[in-house]
Amino acid sequence: MEVSPACDNCFAKADTKRYGFCEWGKDVPRRVTSLKYWEQLSKWNRDAQREGARKRVFVGSWCDLMEDRPELQMIREQLCGLIEENLCLDFLLVTKRPQNFRRFLPAAWLDSPRPNVWGMTTVENADYKWREKALLDTPFAVRGLSMEPLLGPVEIDPRIDWVITGGESGPRARPSDPDWFRSLRDQCATAGVSFFFKQHGEYRDFVKLGKKAAGALLDGREWREVPNAA
Repeated sequence: MEVSPACDNCFAKADTKRYGFCEWGKDVPRRVTSLKYWEQLSKWNRDAQREGARKRVFVGSWCDLMEDRPELQMIREQLCGLIEENLCLDFLLVTKRPQNFRRFLPAAWLDSPRPNVWGMTTVENADYKWREKALLDTPFAVRGLSMEPLLGPVEIDPRIDWVITGGESGPRARPSDPDWFRSLRDQCATAGVSFFFKQHGEYRDFVKLGKKAAGALLDGREWREVPNAA
């Protein structure tokens, strides 16, 4: 369900419709992926252990796990159990409702943050800085901001560990000022925060070029920094 301007052109909403179902709306039941899909975590964990390289898992690309819905509680409990079992995977818990982290995460995690759990929230412009504060009020091994699509300038808190940012793609994409990206990059450099620039989106320097042509270079180079895993 849409909760802020970053949701306006949500890719997940379009994807779920394309695959023949939709989970959006207050009264629409939420869909759960199959057990077979969840079992992939064990394989990914074994692969990471064998390769000696940690893997990151983006949790809930089509949902918000911190949404306040009764049917999600069992899913959260199952997921937290799997996180405890698969210690070679780093789980990225991304939400637009970080105020619910303390309500829905296991109490033991608040006392002893799990080293493979990364808490993240969306901050698309300065109006949603409160989400950053809610994130910082919750203990995590890594705290990150998803600032994509970036819809305005934002001053970040230097206690954040990771910033992922980029412009919007798709037929109704809104342009982002490249100076907003530069400001985030420079703030991150000053504070020692990892900076990951994903893409310009459909626009670069306010000219609509298309996602591929606009590319992912900021001032002539890629920025793909990631915090050190636990």
